[in-house]
This record gives sequence, structure tokens and C-alpha cells, in this order.
Amino acid sequence: MTAILDTVLQREKDESFTDYHIRLFKNKDTYRIDTKTIAALLNKDQGTNYDESKWRKDFKQYERWNDYIMSKNLDEEILKKYEEVRLQSEKEKIRTRDQKREYRKSIANQARFEKIKDDVVQAIVNLESKRPLRFTFPLPAAAAEKHGLALFSDWHFGMEIDNRINKFNKEIFDERVEHLTNKVIEYGKKNHVSTLHVANLGDLIGGLIHISTRVQANEDAVEQIKYVSETLAEVLAMLASEFQEIKFYNVAGNHGRLSPSKNDVGIKENFEYLINWYLEARLRDIKNISIEPEQDGFIPAKINNQEVVFVHGHYDRVDQCVTRLPQLLGYIPSYIFGGHIHHNYEKEYGSTTVVVNGALVGADDYAMQGRFGTKPSQKFMVFDDDGVEATYIIRFKNEN
Repeated sequence: MTAILDTVLQREKDESFTDYHIRLFKNKDTYRIDTKTIAALLNKDQGTNYDESKWRKDFKQYERWNDYIMSKNLDEEILKKYEEVRLQSEKEKIRTRDQKREYRKSIANQARFEKIKDDVVQAIVNLESKRPLRFTFPLPAAAAEKHGLALFSDWHFGMEIDNRINKFNKEIFDERVEHLTNKVIEYGKKNHVSTLHVANLGDLIGGLIHISTRVQANEDAVEQIKYVSETLAEVLAMLASEFQEIKFYNVAGNHGRLSPSKNDVGIKENFEYLINWYLEARLRDIKNISIEPEQDGFIPAKINNQEVVFVHGHYDRVDQCVTRLPQLLGYIPSYIFGGHIHHNYEKEYGSTTVVVNGALVGADDYAMQGRFGTKPSQKFMVFDDDGVEATYIIRFKNEN
């Protein structure tokens, strides 16, 4: 008898959930079950956790409307309208449930990011006693003051590449950064630069956003950000020993975001925002370095007397940023500097020149699949009172 009853209490193969709901309440005395048992059965069927009052009230509404409809013998059009209202109510419940799930996901991402920040700060404390930065304050500039700009972008540390035209790994990364630093010092001294602007335009780590990136990564994202942050700290300390003033700008790229899906995270949920925290702590005793924060994916700045904007490029198509960014800024910048597309590019658009930096990483799997023959490079630029006086392309030899 119990087995038969258990079968009756289950939803039948071709039975709609509404029919199942009504049947249980109509036959609860026959089935010898109470409303709490019915609620448990309905919740189990739908994967929900509503209390019994919700299901009981829904059934009461059915009884009320059913009696009304039957008594008035309403036509099919009204019945259809009633069903639409009921469906809309169900949709709203699902939307509310989804919103709560997305909110919980956002809170989890924020908590994870705060934990990573704490780990990075602890790593700095441990490192400082073992590996102090080398720094001596530079001598005053003898010649007329000029401003220099070093563009760093698309380093993609953590990736290992070995294809027909490019090889890249941790050792080659270190060699290229050392070469880059030496060239920035050489060109800066040659042009009598006293104020050096250093702009990180993003994607210094390989991250975890693409399957090909994750396959090529030899370290996880947290270790990647620690390593490039310390590399940047050492580079900036060396540059601060050579130039009177260093202004550092940090724009986060797309490879640093916490989730492979860009819809799962906000702008600020990005590993590359840890770079500023790291550098502020690591470089706090070097007084001729200032760090300019990013907000909303770009940094407006002034080099000599030129208004400039630093972006990564994933939010800013080259041919559109010259019209959209001025709308946000309220003025027309002289230069917009970006990265992201992994090749050198420079073009004038009226009053604004768009300058795109190369990629230190060189050609990866994506470039090879698309037959893009990009060469590893970065840029150094010299500014006089009229704007860019000279541009140097700092190239790196391909190992293959």
C-alpha cells in the first residue's frame, strides 16, 4: 500500500507541474498528506525551497479563479490572458532568483580579490628584508629639461611560446625587460630627459581568460602578478636613479580579469590593479617616483604641456576612441596611447594622434593562427614644447 501511495505522490510523466500542484492539494485527504508534505514534494520537483504557505496560497488563488471562470463561463481569450499573467509571475520569480545568484557571485569575486591583495602585501614584507631595491638619487640635469615617455604593454608574462618566428619564456622575458630598461636610460640620457613618464598600458600577465592562454601559461595568475610587479619595482627604482622625476601610470588590460567571462566581473576585478598596491608599498621610500591611479579604464595626464590619455585598447577601437574619449573628458587630447593589438601603429585624426605600442611578448598562438607577423617591441618617446620630438622603437630579437 505504501509503495502504491509513493507512486501516486510523484509527478506523472505527461503531467504539467500546475496539474501536479492542483492534484496534490485536491486529493490531500485521500492521499493522507498535509500541506507541508505537499510543499516538500513540489520543492523537490522544482529544485526550490519555498515554505508551505506559498504553495497553499497559490492553490487558493487557483480555487478562487477556477470557480469564477467556471461560474461566468469566460471565453478562451480571457483564459489565455490569465495564463499570461501567471507565466509573467513565474518569470519574475526566476529573474529574482537569478539576480540573487549573480549578487552572490559578485561578493565571492570581491572576497577573493581582497584575499589576493593581502597575500601580495605579505609577499612584499617578506621580500624587502631579503632583496632591498638598489637606488641612488640622480644628479640634477645640466641641460634644458625634456620629458620622456616609456610605453610598456602586452608583456604577457607567464606564457611559454615556441613557434616558427618567436620564442618566449621566463628567461627571455627577463632578458627583454633588461634590454628595454637599458634602452630607455640610453635614449633618455641622449635627449636630456629629466622627467620620465612610464605608462603601463596593460596585459603585463598572460592571465587566464583564453583557453590558448591557459594552455601556454606556466604560472598561475597570482604568481604572474607578483613577478611582474616586482620586476616593475626594480625597473622603476633603476630609472629613478637616472632621472629627476618618474611618473608611473598603470592601466589594467583584459588578460588580468579574474574570470574568463568578461560578463562575470566588473572593471575593477582585475589582477593588474594589484600592481599599484604592490608598487606603492615597495617603492614608498623612493621619493622621486609618483604613481598615478586609473579610473574607469583610462588615465588622462599631461606630458610637458600636452594633454594625453592612456588606455589599454580593449574598450577603445583605434578609429573610435578619438571621438568617444573627448566626450567623456570634455576636451580634445593631443595624444591617445594604447596597446592591446600587438603591433606598432600611429595615425593623426585631426587634432589627436593615436599611438599604439607593440607587444613585448611577440607572436603567440593567436598571432600565428591569424597569420599576424607581429615583432616584439616597445616604444620610447621624447617630448619638447611642441609635442613628440622623437620616437624610438625598441625591438627585441626573435629567438627562433
